[in-house]
Amino acid sequence: MSPLKLMPTMFPVISAPNHALAPVKKEIDAKQGMGLVGTCLRLLSVTWHAGQHREVVQAISGLHTKGLLKTYSRAVYRYTLPYLSMRFDRAQRQQMLVGHYDFVNRALHAHFFQCVLSDAMTLWQREIDCRVFSISVGGPCPHREGDLTLVFKMDGCPLYRMAFSVVKSSLLNVKAAPSSHVLYVGQVQGYPDRFTQLRQATRLCRDVAPADLLMAGMAGLASALGISMVAGVGVENSLSYKSLVELNASNSYVDFWEKFQGMRAEGGHYLLGLPLVEKPISLIKANHRGRTLAKRELKKSVSEEAASVMRPLVL
Repeated sequence: MSPLKLMPTMFPVISAPNHALAPVKKEIDAKQGMGLVGTCLRLLSVTWHAGQHREVVQAISGLHTKGLLKTYSRAVYRYTLPYLSMRFDRAQRQQMLVGHYDFVNRALHAHFFQCVLSDAMTLWQREIDCRVFSISVGGPCPHREGDLTLVFKMDGCPLYRMAFSVVKSSLLNVKAAPSSHVLYVGQVQGYPDRFTQLRQATRLCRDVAPADLLMAGMAGLASALGISMVAGVGVENSLSYKSLVELNASNSYVDFWEKFQGMRAEGGHYLLGLPLVEKPISLIKANHRGRTLAKRELKKSVSEEAASVMRPLVL
C-alpha cells in the first residue's frame, strides 16, 4: 500500500509556542521506527487536545511517581495508542491513564516506586530445591498492556509476567464495592525462548503454573489496596492478539480467566471477584486431593506474603 500524502488542508492550523511543541518534537524523535503518518496524526491530536494531555502529564508527574518519567519518559503518550484493550477509545484511555496515576500517588508510599524503579519491589520469595523463586513488581509494560508488571523469576531470570493498571470501576460500567477501582490485567505472557525453564519452575513449584502464582500475587496486592475485583482482557481485544495467534495460543486467555471463574462482561473483558474462587475440595478426586491441597497452600502463601509486604506501603 502506498503511503498517504498529507495535504495542508487536511488538518486545522494549530498555533502554539515553541515550548508547547517541544514534547511533540521529542516524541517524533522517539518514534523513528513507526510510520510517520500515524505518528504525526497522534501528535497533532496531542497538541489539539492540550488540556487532556496536560492532565496526563500532571498525573504521572505526581509526588510519588514523577521519578518514573526519567526511566519511562514516553509513558505520557501511552493513551494515544491502543492501551490495555483494543476496545477502549481515546477518551477512555486518557481517563484510565490519569486515574491509574492519581490512585497510586494517593494510595502508595514513595518507597514503593523507588523499589519498582530499582527492580527491588519483591512481593514473594522462596527457595525450593536450591532454586530461588520470586515475584516482583516492575514498571510499565512496554506494549502498553499495563502500567505495573508482576514478574515471576527463577534465580533472578524473568520467566513470566502479568501487566496491569488500576482502573476506576465506573469506566468499565461495573460496581466493585468496597473499592471504586479494579485491577485491569492487559497481559499474561511468558518470556520468549524460556520454555525449558518454565517447565522446570512449574515442576519445582508443586506443579503450580507461573501464571497461577502471579495471579495469587495479584490477589495479595489487591487485598492490601482494598480492591475486590480483577478485570482481564479478552483475547480478541488483547494488544498481543496477533502474536498469540502466531504462537497458536489464542485460547490461552480464555482458558486462564475461565479457570478462575471469570464472568464475561459487555466490554469484552472478564471480571473476577476476590478472593479467588476455588473448587470445593469435595469435588476433587480423592487420590488428587493431597496434591491439590499442596498447590493451594503454596498459592495461599504467595497471596499472604504479597499482602504482608504491600500493607506497610499503603497510605
